[in-house]
Amino acid sequence: MTRIVNGTTAVLGRRNAEGFRGYWVPVGQDENADPRDRAYGQWIEQVEKVIFSHTLTGTDWNNARIVSGDPAGVIRELRQQPGGDIVVNNSLSLIRELLAAGEIDRLLVLLCPELSGGGTRMFVDGMPSSSWTLTDVTSTDTGALALTYDRA
Repeated sequence: MTRIVNGTTAVLGRRNAEGFRGYWVPVGQDENADPRDRAYGQWIEQVEKVIFSHTLTGTDWNNARIVSGDPAGVIRELRQQPGGDIVVNNSLSLIRELLAAGEIDRLLVLLCPELSGGGTRMFVDGMPSSSWTLTDVTSTDTGALALTYDRA
């Protein structure tokens, strides 16, 4: 499966930023890593990163800045700047808030052939309804489906 490497800004919550930095940056430097994973690791290291946190005051991660404001407002400001896609990676609380505010245009959902038997729901009760159109489906060699939905 191809990893996202075309966005010009990555938006992350604090926990995911810490995990991504610890995991993906070394993968991007690993000559033995899967080329797709290595490309993603290099992308996440170089891309502009906006990290939402109420506890961090700074970071020394390359091209990263900490913000504590309203996520929807920050995304609206980012949309006014030149650049390409703004990618929110796996930060569920941010995704929920941005979906509720109508600030997400595309959803990439990876449907894995495993049942965990529990976990955190992505779509919670009370979230406003919205309409989406399936624009791409890609299957992986593991049986997972990468589903791309665009806001209708």
